[in-house]
Amino acid sequence: MLASYEVEREIFTYNKQEFITTASGNKVSRRSVLCGSQNIVINGKTIIKAGCMIRGDLANIKLGKYCTLEEGVVIRPPFKKFIKGCAFFPIQLGDCCLVGEGTVVHAATVGNFIRFGKNCYIGRRCIVKDCVVVDEGAIVKDDTVMPPFTRWAGSPAKIIEELPESMAYVLGEDSQEYYEKFVPGADVGPGWGSAVRRISAVRLLSGVKKPEPVSQLPGEKAVQEDG
Repeated sequence: MLASYEVEREIFTYNKQEFITTASGNKVSRRSVLCGSQNIVINGKTIIKAGCMIRGDLANIKLGKYCTLEEGVVIRPPFKKFIKGCAFFPIQLGDCCLVGEGTVVHAATVGNFIRFGKNCYIGRRCIVKDCVVVDEGAIVKDDTVMPPFTRWAGSPAKIIEELPESMAYVLGEDSQEYYEKFVPGADVGPGWGSAVRRISAVRLLSGVKKPEPVSQLPGEKAVQEDG
C-alpha cells in the first residue's frame, strides 16, 4: 500500500485553455459544474477536473489546499429527512485530499490527507477523520465514523488495516507533488478521458437537469478563495 505513494509522480500536461487558473492557484476545468458558486470556498492550489460536479446550491462547501478532484467526481452536501421535509448540511474537505474518478461524496466532514479511490461512494453524514484511505469501488454506509489512520475496502466498506503515522507525511508530499507536476503543455487535447461517459450518470445522481458550466458563470473567478 505504501509503495504506491512512494513512487515519484510523472509530469502530467493539460490543455491550458481547458482550465481556469485563479489567483490562489486553483485549476478548475471549464467542463466542470459548480452549482451555487457563491457558496463554494476553495483555499488554494486545488485541481478540479472535467465532469466534476460540486453542489454549492444545496449548502456551503469548502475545499482545503492541495486537493484534487478527478474526472466525474460529485461533491454533494448530506441531508437529513424530517417530518416536514429535509435539510442539507455544509460539507468540508481538509487539505491534501485526492478523490478518485467517478467517486460520490456525501460526507459531513472529510479530514486532511485523504485518498478516495475510483468509483467509491461515501455515504450521507459520514465523518472521515485524518489520514484515511478508501480502496477503489468501496461503498461506505451512511453515518459511518471513519477513524484516523485506517484503510477501508469492500461493500459495505470495512477497515482492512491500520496505517502508520508516517502516512500523513507521505500523502501530504504526494498531494503537493501532484499539483506541482500538473502543468500546461503545448498541443494537448481536452483530456476528457472517461468523464464524458459519466456526465449523464453524475447529473442523475445529483438531480441537476441543465447545469451551468463553470465557463458561463459570472466572471472568470467562479468560486470564493481563502488566502
